[in-house]
Amino acid sequence: MSDWIKYKRKGGAMPEPVSLVTIRKDVFAFNSLFARVAGLDSKSHVIVFVDPAHYRVGFKFVNDGSDSDSLVLTGDGGANKEKGGRVVQVSGLMKDHLWLKALATSEDSSAKKFEPRWDNLNQLWAIDIAPSFETRVSDKSQIPSTCRGIYRYKRGDEIVYIGRGQIKSRLNSSERDAWDFEIIEFSLIEDENEQKKWESFWLDRFVALNGKLPIFNKILGQKHDA
Repeated sequence: MSDWIKYKRKGGAMPEPVSLVTIRKDVFAFNSLFARVAGLDSKSHVIVFVDPAHYRVGFKFVNDGSDSDSLVLTGDGGANKEKGGRVVQVSGLMKDHLWLKALATSEDSSAKKFEPRWDNLNQLWAIDIAPSFETRVSDKSQIPSTCRGIYRYKRGDEIVYIGRGQIKSRLNSSERDAWDFEIIEFSLIEDENEQKKWESFWLDRFVALNGKLPIFNKILGQKHDA
């Protein structure tokens, strides 16, 4: 096919092939496929639920605004607009929940897309949000000794380590005395399996973006060290 030149399509990317909810700044965006699956053409409002302890968000779509807490659904007219997609403005929600705002302001756009699942028990659509190291401190004295979850160390804007477990006790480990970092960021997660899941998620995201592990993960010689 040496004489053939592939035509580069105009008009932006193709619609996503799966149902997705995307978190943007102050907005939840529902792609066109999900809008069809959830029947959003006949819905005008959405009631939003949050479960901060498990980093979950739920959506109950309704066809009127009789619930005083419901929010208006509109067409997707943003910079990343998709024909047939819908959005809901949630600036107040972002202000109230740092774990949502941290992800919404992340520069990693692919980490802000989630496949919704139907929660039959509660009769709503739900997404599991990636815990995004929303708590930021510069001194280990600011970290309660009981804190468990995922964490990362940063030197300036560079992420130098991603880990999980007892945040303060790991920070006090003698082998880390010589590590060069200035900031500790973490998310609280009690369940060890959830810690492993989200540590793997962020390590995989780091490798996908940078082609390598954070420097101190690499030095330790293992990907998922606590």
